[in-house]
Formats: sequence, C-alpha cells, structure tokens
Amino acid sequence: MTKQIIKTRPPSYPALLLTQNKHRFFFTTIPVIDLFPLCFVARRDEDPKQGFQRALSSERADDISRYLSAGNGSIPTNVVLSAQPEANFQYNARLKTISFNRMPKAFLVLDGQHRLWGYDKCPVRHRVPVAIYEGLTREEEAKLFVDINTNQRGVPAALLLDIKQLANIENAKESLLRSIFDRLQKDPGSAVQGRLSPAHSARGRISRVTFNRAVGSALNSEVVRSLREEDVYKLIRNYINAFEAELADKQVLLKANYFEAIMEMFDEVVRGTMSSQRNLKQQSLQQMINPIIRLDFSGHGNLTKKSFIELMQTAFRKSVAVSAEML
Repeated sequence: MTKQIIKTRPPSYPALLLTQNKHRFFFTTIPVIDLFPLCFVARRDEDPKQGFQRALSSERADDISRYLSAGNGSIPTNVVLSAQPEANFQYNARLKTISFNRMPKAFLVLDGQHRLWGYDKCPVRHRVPVAIYEGLTREEEAKLFVDINTNQRGVPAALLLDIKQLANIENAKESLLRSIFDRLQKDPGSAVQGRLSPAHSARGRISRVTFNRAVGSALNSEVVRSLREEDVYKLIRNYINAFEAELADKQVLLKANYFEAIMEMFDEVVRGTMSSQRNLKQQSLQQMINPIIRLDFSGHGNLTKKSFIELMQTAFRKSVAVSAEML
C-alpha cells in the first residue's frame, strides 16, 4: 500500500451525531481504502503502514482479514478514532454529513487497531463502521484510550470456547478437546470429575481455557496422533489420574500453572513409561512420575509454569538416565 493518497477533494459521508457529557462523536461508515491511509497509532512520526506493523500483531490482523474474506462473517463493532487538526473535520448539521481532508495522520486510532488493519489486509473492500471524536486534546485522547481499554470487558474466553460448538465453528482439535473435557467432567472414573469449569474461571477448578491450552499441547505428541479418539481419552484420563493419586495435596492438581506444567511433561512421561513398563496404564504412569511427585515446591514461592516445567524436567531426566544395566 502506498503512502500517497490519490484523492484530494474532501470526502463527505452521512453521519449520526451523538453527545455524551461534554464529548461529541459521530457514527458513520467509510470505505477502508478512504480511511486506513489516513489513520495512525501511537507514534506520529511513522507512516500508517509502519505504525501499524510496529505497534500491533500482524497475525491477529491476518485472522480478522481471513474472517472478513470468508463471505459469511461480519464485524459490527465501531473502530474509534480521534480527528486531528490536520483533518479539518467538519459537520454539516443541515445535511447531517461529515467531511475531512485526506491527509496522512488525520485520525488517531483509540480503539480497534487490529480490526482496522484487518479490514485493510482483506481483499474484499468493506466499509468500516467508525465512531469519530472531534476536538480532543492529547490528554483527553490518552484518558479515553485508558478508559476504553480498562472499562470495556470482552466476553470471557472460556465462554467463547463453550459456545463455539453451538456456532458450529470448532476445528477438529477443539472438538476433540471439548469431548475430552466434557467426559472428564462427568466420568466417575475421572480424578477431575466435577472439578472442571466449562464457561468461566472458578477458584479450585480447571477452566476450559486452561484445559485446552494444557491438554492441547499434549495432543501434539506423536504418541497421541497414532491413537483412536477413545484411546486418546483413556490415556489422558490415566495420566491425570496418576498425578491425582500420587499427590499428597490433591488441590495442587487444580492450579493452572501446575496443571499446564504436567501436561507439558506428557510426551516425556508417556514415552518413558512405554519404554520401561510396556503399557500406559495408570499404575505404570504413577511409577514413572514419582520423581516429579517427590519435588518439594514449598520453598519456591508462587512458581510460574516455566519454573514448574524446568524443575520437573530436571528431576525426571535424572531418574531416567541410561545405566550400564540397560545395555
């Protein structure tokens, strides 16, 4: 995309004026080709494309672009902009239209940066719903930015995962994770029966978000890829049950960092168990995880997942070192 803005005549768009307390802003839709080159984020000394690339996640913008390109998605949420002096932003009360100069850095993006970039990356040239503030000071822009990004709360990630099945937009891995999660929650033979939280985070329970992140990493193991879905479930259940059976404090299993850490150890433990025990039954897994269970974390404070993993790996690898008797 070039920096040059070809059109020079001020554009005019129908707009709805709304006043809240002392602020005025305008709702309208603008073609992305007539909007993105005029916008900037954070730094005024960068061109629009570079400003977006340095401040934001290209991957997230690509996801939005793919969603908008698919043909059946829509994003009704406004991008929030602040008109800069360069824009010479005008409102015609009689015609109920807005106009502005096509100038670089005409609009500062207060909210919706990734959405705006996603619109620009999308090959379909959509119109962008926007809310435009006028006449804000730098201090007011900064305060609005903070207010928008602290007071607005999105739908909890756990709830979004929980309703994906209803929307029929789960991929194969998400579907498998849902099946394992739901079965473990209800299975009387599961050590975490009734101790999982499907739609939100809850103290003393493993949320679906934590579970998907943790067990999702375990599903990347080549051992798992060769199994039928029913056998994958049994293996995951055996693995979790093994830790719950050996832990003196059962509540430790429900701590997100610990749970994610033991699932990061899944491939190593499973391979070690297959090598030494020739099976993956719960009892065999319990024997293999002994070095991990014996670790005393009491003197380490609140450990991060990474710290848990490093300690577990060190203890486990020492215990499975090759000896002369094996040769």
